[in-house]
Amino acid sequence: MDQLDLRQAFFHAHPDPMWIYDVETLAFLDVNAAAERKYGWSRAEFLKMSLADIRPAEEVETLKAQIAGTKDAIDTSGVWRHLTRAGRILFVDVASHEVRFQGRAARFVSARDVTRLVELERERTAMLESISDGFFTLDADGCFTFLNGQAETYLDRSRTELLGRNVWEAFPEARDKVFKVAVETAMEQRLTQHFTEYLDPPGRWFRSFVHPADASGVSVYFRDVTSEREAETQLRLLEQAVSHLNDIVLITEARPIDEQSGGPRVVYVNDAFVRVTGYEKADILGRTPRMLQGAETSQAEVDRIRDALTRGESVRAELINYTRLGKPFWVEMDIVPIALDGEAHTHFVAVQRDITERRGAQEAMRLGEERFQLMARATNDVVWDWDISRDALWWNSNLQTLFGYTPTDSQTPLDFWLRHVHPDDRERVRAGFSDALEAGDTIWRAEYRFEKADGRYAAVADRGFIIRDDEGRPTRAVGSMLDVTERRELEDSVRQSQKLEAVGQLTGGVAHDFNNLLTVILNNAEGLEEALAAQPPLRDLASMTIQAAERGAELTSRLLAVARRQALTPTVLDLGALVRNLRPLLRRTLAEDIEIKIGAPANLWMVEADAGQVEVALLNLAINARDAMSDGGKLVIRLDNVAESKAPPTGDLGIRRSCVRLSVSDTGQGMPKAV
Repeated sequence: MDQLDLRQAFFHAHPDPMWIYDVETLAFLDVNAAAERKYGWSRAEFLKMSLADIRPAEEVETLKAQIAGTKDAIDTSGVWRHLTRAGRILFVDVASHEVRFQGRAARFVSARDVTRLVELERERTAMLESISDGFFTLDADGCFTFLNGQAETYLDRSRTELLGRNVWEAFPEARDKVFKVAVETAMEQRLTQHFTEYLDPPGRWFRSFVHPADASGVSVYFRDVTSEREAETQLRLLEQAVSHLNDIVLITEARPIDEQSGGPRVVYVNDAFVRVTGYEKADILGRTPRMLQGAETSQAEVDRIRDALTRGESVRAELINYTRLGKPFWVEMDIVPIALDGEAHTHFVAVQRDITERRGAQEAMRLGEERFQLMARATNDVVWDWDISRDALWWNSNLQTLFGYTPTDSQTPLDFWLRHVHPDDRERVRAGFSDALEAGDTIWRAEYRFEKADGRYAAVADRGFIIRDDEGRPTRAVGSMLDVTERRELEDSVRQSQKLEAVGQLTGGVAHDFNNLLTVILNNAEGLEEALAAQPPLRDLASMTIQAAERGAELTSRLLAVARRQALTPTVLDLGALVRNLRPLLRRTLAEDIEIKIGAPANLWMVEADAGQVEVALLNLAINARDAMSDGGKLVIRLDNVAESKAPPTGDLGIRRSCVRLSVSDTGQGMPKAV
């Protein structure tokens, strides 16, 4: 077999499609059996066709331009798309060289089917494009050979800019980064490298993996972990913050929660748990927080917590727990169910704060308040408590007992108190109290008249203690009001007695001496009256002397009574009857031209008084009226019942009492204004 026969045998037996075409017309001049099998046309049909018939219509012009531009004897034009008789697209790697065939210029073509390789490459590219990581490849010279879309986004460069370009030229700032060392190590030592580094631009954190690839190149996967690092940083900060909290943070699994299974297991506690309870973290992890409970722990509160957590609800509670040494302590806890990854509640987070001191203070406050209430009920004083910030004035029940104000009036502003201070005392009391508040005093005292619910006034001694904050500002005042009305009346009586005693000391001697003189005059006048029985005019003069002496004796009697040398004898009297019985004496004492008129109601009240003193006082008033009516006139004596509310005030405190008023009026000229 000669050389031509060998070439013919090689051509027709080769497994890859081969053909010879005319350079001028592109017509097939010969094809091998593999071409017939691959493309589906027979040899006879091929010889009636040209290269344009096995190319997609849109690529025919490109084909002609490529063939026209081929100058080399041997050409590897790359991968092209070809059509089969069935219309299927084949990707073929075409190589050709110049030949002479049947005396014509032709090219011998070998077309290797690489469709599967192209499909695999497309699948790989699609896969790399679909991943969320950035991916690119570098050849042994450090030039980009591939970038996926995410790499373009991360690097903020397009494929057009980077493919075929050296990475260190494209990104000169990366020469000083860990990335350059990792690429060189992977290329030289063929070892995978991974690292996390901040790149600016684009101003983000990336976690990168550099893998050795074929032909001494590398493949690089890199992912933006800026958000992850921020989350990790926040988590570390949170862990540090939680670990330094004074409150206990305890996290348990959400299940099991029933008693039979031992309760939820603890998965995390912070450092405060160790400080407060004395347990180590290892002592509680994996166990139930019920290990902290003891004899004084409220089972009802535990049951309430369990019921709320069973329903997946947040709950707040206060419990007694126990330290490792068995010492009880109070905790206020807030328990919140949480869910991970959108699931049902997976954990419970409990924040617990030690409130032992607060509970102790509350208990002390409760006991103090209880003692205060007991004392307020036990005392006879009116106890008051003024919260200055809220202007809330509290009174104990004695406000009603002593002054008649109902319990609904007990929470009143300070104005309630001032409104019921007597108008004559109000400004003095208000100014004194304000001065004590502003001057930094801690004690305030005052005496004044306080109006009762029925309109009467009581004398009160008020004393208050002013409570101040650390800066000296008054915050509260507590005090008591003591009704001293009877005490003041007694003191008034004592003072009056002292006055009378002083007057009595002055008048007692005079009255005694005057009484001795009257005795002589009276005895002599009575003797003259008997001796002058036969001489009526002279006897009348003696009788008048006797009457004058008797009146002087009555005056002496009054002076002795004032001086306490003659006791007063008060009895229950009917003043109306006493005045009517005195009428004849008044008639003899007054002139005939003076009319006497007496008025009194039928239901006149009884009084307690010394009858003799009342008669003397009334007689003196009548004589004074007679002296004022030298030309005659009218004397009116009037008796009236006077209710307590309308009675005139008496004594220094102005106390009012029900009484009977005896008034004497006349039609005389009266005293001049100058007097």
